[in-house]
Amino acid sequence: MTCTPVRLPAGGTAIICTTTRRCKCGRRATLLCDWKVPTKKSGTCDAPICARCTTSPAPDKDLCPKHAAEFKTWKAARA
Repeated sequence: MTCTPVRLPAGGTAIICTTTRRCKCGRRATLLCDWKVPTKKSGTCDAPICARCTTSPAPDKDLCPKHAAEFKTWKAARA
Protein backbone atom coordinates (compact mmCIF):
# COMPACT_ATOMS: atom_id res chain seq x y z
CA MET A 1 0.00 0.00 0.00
CA THR A 2 1.29 3.45 -0.90
CA CYS A 3 0.53 6.39 1.39
CA THR A 4 0.97 9.97 0.22
CA PRO A 5 0.71 13.12 2.35
CA VAL A 6 -1.42 15.82 0.70
CA ARG A 7 -1.59 19.49 1.71
CA LEU A 8 -5.13 20.79 2.02
CA PRO A 9 -6.14 24.30 0.87
CA ALA A 10 -6.94 25.39 4.45
CA GLY A 11 -3.38 24.56 5.54
CA GLY A 12 -3.88 21.12 7.02
CA THR A 13 -2.61 17.83 5.68
CA ALA A 14 -4.19 14.48 4.90
CA ILE A 15 -2.71 11.10 4.13
CA ILE A 16 -4.17 9.19 1.20
CA CYS A 17 -3.38 5.49 1.02
CA THR A 18 -3.91 3.44 -2.12
CA THR A 19 -2.75 0.13 -3.42
CA THR A 20 -0.25 0.37 -6.23
CA ARG A 21 -1.23 -1.97 -9.02
CA ARG A 22 1.58 -3.51 -11.02
CA CYS A 23 1.67 -4.68 -14.61
CA LYS A 24 3.01 -8.18 -15.25
CA CYS A 25 6.27 -6.53 -16.40
CA GLY A 26 6.67 -5.01 -12.91
CA ARG A 27 5.99 -1.39 -13.84
CA ARG A 28 3.26 0.69 -12.19
CA ALA A 29 -0.07 -0.04 -13.87
CA THR A 30 -2.07 3.04 -14.78
CA LEU A 31 -4.55 1.30 -17.08
CA LEU A 32 -6.97 -1.62 -16.97
CA CYS A 33 -7.74 -4.05 -19.80
CA ASP A 34 -11.04 -3.27 -21.55
CA TRP A 35 -11.56 -6.69 -23.19
CA LYS A 36 -15.17 -7.75 -22.72
CA VAL A 37 -15.62 -10.62 -20.25
CA PRO A 38 -19.35 -11.25 -19.71
CA THR A 39 -18.77 -13.54 -16.71
CA LYS A 40 -17.10 -10.77 -14.67
CA LYS A 41 -19.21 -8.34 -12.65
CA SER A 42 -17.47 -5.33 -14.26
CA GLY A 43 -17.95 -6.79 -17.75
CA THR A 44 -14.27 -6.35 -18.66
CA CYS A 45 -10.96 -8.13 -17.98
CA ASP A 46 -9.61 -5.31 -15.76
CA ALA A 47 -6.05 -6.72 -15.74
CA PRO A 48 -3.67 -3.97 -14.61
CA ILE A 49 -1.36 -2.82 -17.45
CA CYS A 50 1.28 -0.13 -17.84
CA ALA A 51 1.44 2.35 -20.72
CA ARG A 52 4.32 0.42 -22.30
CA CYS A 53 2.53 -2.96 -22.38
CA THR A 54 -0.89 -1.80 -23.56
CA THR A 55 -2.33 -2.22 -27.05
CA SER A 56 -4.88 0.43 -27.89
CA PRO A 57 -7.24 -0.74 -30.67
CA ALA A 58 -9.46 2.36 -30.37
CA PRO A 59 -9.43 5.67 -28.48
CA ASP A 60 -9.74 5.14 -24.71
CA LYS A 61 -9.55 1.34 -25.09
CA ASP A 62 -6.61 -0.65 -23.73
CA LEU A 63 -5.84 -4.35 -23.98
CA CYS A 64 -3.48 -6.47 -21.92
CA PRO A 65 -0.94 -8.56 -23.90
CA LYS A 66 -3.13 -11.70 -23.66
CA HIS A 67 -6.20 -9.98 -25.05
CA ALA A 68 -4.18 -8.00 -27.60
CA ALA A 69 -3.18 -11.39 -29.08
CA GLU A 70 -6.83 -12.52 -29.07
CA PHE A 71 -7.84 -9.25 -30.74
CA LYS A 72 -5.18 -9.77 -33.42
CA THR A 73 -6.51 -13.29 -34.12
CA TRP A 74 -10.11 -12.05 -34.18
CA LYS A 75 -9.21 -9.22 -36.56
CA ALA A 76 -7.30 -11.58 -38.90
CA ALA A 77 -10.27 -13.96 -39.03
CA ARG A 78 -12.55 -11.11 -40.12
CA ALA A 79 -10.24 -9.92 -42.92
